[in-house]
Amino acid sequence: MNITIIGTGYVGLTSGVCFAELGHEVTCVDIDVEKIEQLSSGVCPIFEEELPELLAKNLAAGAIRFTTKLSEGVRAASVVFFCVDTPPGEYGKANLRNLLAAARSCAECLSDRPVVFVNKSTSPVGTAALLAETIRKIAPNTPFSVASNPEFLQEGSAVKNFLQPDRIVVGVTDARAHEVLHECYHPLIDRGVPFLATSIESAELIKYAANSFLALKISFINEIADFAEHVGADITDIAKGIGLDPRIGPLFLEAGIGYGGSCFGKDVKALDRSGEEHGYEFKIVKALSTVNDLRYHIILKKLKKHLGELKGKRIAVLGLSFKPKTDDVRDSPSLRIVHELLDAGATVTVSDPVALEKFKVVFSRNGDITYEADPHQAARDADALVILTAWREFRELDLNELKNKMSHGLIVDGRNIFDRAQVEAAGFTYEGVGR
Repeated sequence: MNITIIGTGYVGLTSGVCFAELGHEVTCVDIDVEKIEQLSSGVCPIFEEELPELLAKNLAAGAIRFTTKLSEGVRAASVVFFCVDTPPGEYGKANLRNLLAAARSCAECLSDRPVVFVNKSTSPVGTAALLAETIRKIAPNTPFSVASNPEFLQEGSAVKNFLQPDRIVVGVTDARAHEVLHECYHPLIDRGVPFLATSIESAELIKYAANSFLALKISFINEIADFAEHVGADITDIAKGIGLDPRIGPLFLEAGIGYGGSCFGKDVKALDRSGEEHGYEFKIVKALSTVNDLRYHIILKKLKKHLGELKGKRIAVLGLSFKPKTDDVRDSPSLRIVHELLDAGATVTVSDPVALEKFKVVFSRNGDITYEADPHQAARDADALVILTAWREFRELDLNELKNKMSHGLIVDGRNIFDRAQVEAAGFTYEGVGR
């Protein structure tokens, strides 16, 4: 298949490289000239396991190319995937400006050859119909189809998620779109991956429903964690106990400081907003954001419990990305927590294996903050060590060396990565979540 990807962000780049790996000829289009030059020379702009290697491999094989010229991509393609950003707008509603602009630009490039336009950008029910209307106004006599193909990529394991997915979901209204999308994914379907074809509206809602349900599991276990801590129970044992039930499962039951990233928070709010626009009031979905927003305060509460007022205290923060194995700091709990620490008058040193530079760009406020690549150096003379991301590198830290570098021995473990007995044996005071 000749596949064109519009947008080379996280979803677009991963999808383009993986489609090339499946044997298709892929053209990736973006308006960012610098990024296209980087990608064309084999430089991967995001931190994602296996992606740089597959990018280099498929560039060398001529299976993928990058361009800023939209017409080159659209006119050669049988199928065009929209993978552009749909950021949260007013009241949490998804902002479709970039998506509709891409659709208009594509429509201006169409010839008489039929094209299937597929929306991978996370967007509310009715978006595909809006895309079809937008394209039809500009190209009323050109044959085309519009479909939905939600992505289920997890940062840190996106390549694996694409090439070894749990399922492939497509929303289609005609046989041609179904056939083309089946062909795009046929190497995976041949391996036994479920291929679920639904109405477009169902496919659009599946993505929001999936992310909101995962956010629900996280928020639920966090509320149980707070109660467990109140009554002297241990949330790690509770999570194991309920996770062994196959109807529940163990995933997304890790108590901590809440979810972050570019998907969960945005999608939960967008689903709630979509309900309002259709005259439906979500009750559980609406509560998810409230519960998650309250998680940020537990770190300061635990610090003040042991240190009193934080003004003048030195706090070492380990972990800036919203989860391990990614440098993505979008909507990461670290952003708000570091803000709150600085507002309280603390001196803050931060460290992360890969996300320091991204954090510097996003966290633009002034304050008494220092950046250290080495977590042991970040802990020097600190009154407390705060864990915000469950990186393997932090789990393997030498606790005795940390203790010797710090002025006081307090660890506030926002991700429950440490064993209390081992930490206390090294001379620390330990505060976990729900323990």
